[in-house]
Amino acid sequence: MESIVFTDADYSNIRCDEKGVDRDWSDELLKTIRARIKSHYIEQQGSVCPYCDRHQGTENHRVWDIDHVVPRSTHPAFTFEPRNLVASCPDCNVAKGDASVLVNSKRKTYPAKAEAFNIIHPHFDAYDDHIAHSGHVYVGKTVKGKKTIYQCDLLRFAQKYIDWSTPLADDRFETEVEAIVRGEAGADSLIDGLRDELG
Repeated sequence: MESIVFTDADYSNIRCDEKGVDRDWSDELLKTIRARIKSHYIEQQGSVCPYCDRHQGTENHRVWDIDHVVPRSTHPAFTFEPRNLVASCPDCNVAKGDASVLVNSKRKTYPAKAEAFNIIHPHFDAYDDHIAHSGHVYVGKTVKGKKTIYQCDLLRFAQKYIDWSTPLADDRFETEVEAIVRGEAGADSLIDGLRDELG
């Protein structure tokens, strides 16, 4: 994915003083830049959320959020870093929240490699290397994939599909899905047992 490129005029608007301090993200003067960022990443991502890997079916800005991969609340210096910006569906963005995504949370410079992140980074990682999904079921292929599934609450799709009243964010569901994927005998009955236990 190509990162957005800011112009000199953009940087003049982003910086609010000669010391290089950035304006607040929500500053009305940045409305046009935020819209450009959103449009850029929706197009670069092919209208697909980089966390749930679902096609949103529209480029309408109302159904997209600009996500800061590394939250701006914890690392304000990364707010306008182009590789820290993506378009995501609101559900993934809200679920991801302000949780730490950096292996080294005290980092002062923006990382340039995938290994520096503990969830899938849309600019550095290939989604299919870390997560397999079919329909409503997501399975982590790597630790990073599993962390992304939990941090972005990707189990919400299966939870809604099977009408489970309690969140699936524990390893019992993951164990069940992995057994089904491996084709283990009796795995299908495990899901009924889990549903009875949690329901």
